[in-house]
Amino acid sequence: MTRFFRWSPRAYRSLLILYPEDLRRDFGQEMLEAFAQDLSAERSIGGIVRIWRITLRELIRIGFPAWLQIPAVFVPALSAATVVVSQSPLLIMSFRPGGATPLDALVAVTIEAAVAALTSFVAVHRWKRASLISLRIG
Repeated sequence: MTRFFRWSPRAYRSLLILYPEDLRRDFGQEMLEAFAQDLSAERSIGGIVRIWRITLRELIRIGFPAWLQIPAVFVPALSAATVVVSQSPLLIMSFRPGGATPLDALVAVTIEAAVAALTSFVAVHRWKRASLISLRIG
């Protein structure tokens, strides 16, 4: 269990990168110290699991939404999610007896084209809403 105690602060320090930069800069050291103090106060594995559960819930509520505000992260995440959703029916159909038909492949390609168009539209829309830095080229 002492190995887990030594590992936990290092793991938490690595997870701090998922928080917004200004939050890490202003409060990163205090967050790390508070986490270490919470761990040192616990002696049961149930208490440690509870601390990690609270920590991960906080990370999901604060860290991930902040990253999704960055278009360079949001657009690929949206694209990956839409590909998974759009390709799920084809994947399911390919496991059925007899496999996929040419019509199934045509439907999959059509869905993929529509998803690519929608993803591009969302990316451009979010890009236009963001404050862009002009390179003053041309």
